[in-house]
Amino acid sequence: MTTSSNRDLAAVVEQFAKHPRTRRNFRMQYRLAVHTLIPWLEKLGVLPANPAVCEIGCGEGGVIDAFAQHGTSAALGTDIVGLLLEQISIPIAKELNLPVDFTAHDVIGDAIPPEWDQRFDVVVLRDVIEHLDDQGAAMRSIRRILKPNGTILLTFPPYTSAFGGHQQLLGTTLGNLPFVHLLPRSVFEQIIKKGDEVNQDEVRRLHAIRASVKGVKDAARRAGLEVLAERYFGLRPVFRWKYNLPIPTLELTAVRGFPLVKTLAMEAAIVFRPAR
Repeated sequence: MTTSSNRDLAAVVEQFAKHPRTRRNFRMQYRLAVHTLIPWLEKLGVLPANPAVCEIGCGEGGVIDAFAQHGTSAALGTDIVGLLLEQISIPIAKELNLPVDFTAHDVIGDAIPPEWDQRFDVVVLRDVIEHLDDQGAAMRSIRRILKPNGTILLTFPPYTSAFGGHQQLLGTTLGNLPFVHLLPRSVFEQIIKKGDEVNQDEVRRLHAIRASVKGVKDAARRAGLEVLAERYFGLRPVFRWKYNLPIPTLELTAVRGFPLVKTLAMEAAIVFRPAR
């Protein structure tokens, strides 16, 4: 199958014989990149023609596939879950005839291959940094693979936002409530214990990490990076594609100086570049 630069690949993947969760995840990743991430980088003037792009924590590959469709000289997707890449990401990209490479890699624990050094114009982390318990090590590794004039596009839900604890993964009635993860640890632990066993440990990890805008910026600064641009959302752009409903995006960037905006925003999106 061949692709064209204006074809909606999410609609194509919707016809594949894949699990509904796979089709949903690809849809929201791909359309977020097409409608929000790529246009933002273009507006900032930091997306060169045919860039080399790496996505860390690529999941089903929707974001990196969107960049490849847009035009890249190199497209690399990494994820810590190699089985996901083998069974889903790689077959989808091949079926779409996209020139994307995928490899299992831990941005904190694994060595950086020499061929990645200063290779990429853009590195993307979509909803990944909040899962990393050593954000400083991650930022140092990313800084190594970034070209001297490259950029990092990073999005994540701060822990203190409504569902920043990913408590919805527990699959319980209380877990579906906003801010329940901010209850005293002893109370929240009782909620965790009643939830999905597969996700209990990850929810506990997120509680220990407690990712914040300040913490992420501090880690980036120590790695020799500076903020180029930032955006904040009360309702995330991805919601309309995640739920396939006409949910509006609520951007709070214009009022980010007000107290608690950066703390309670459901999504922080930050573009970093090497400090000058």
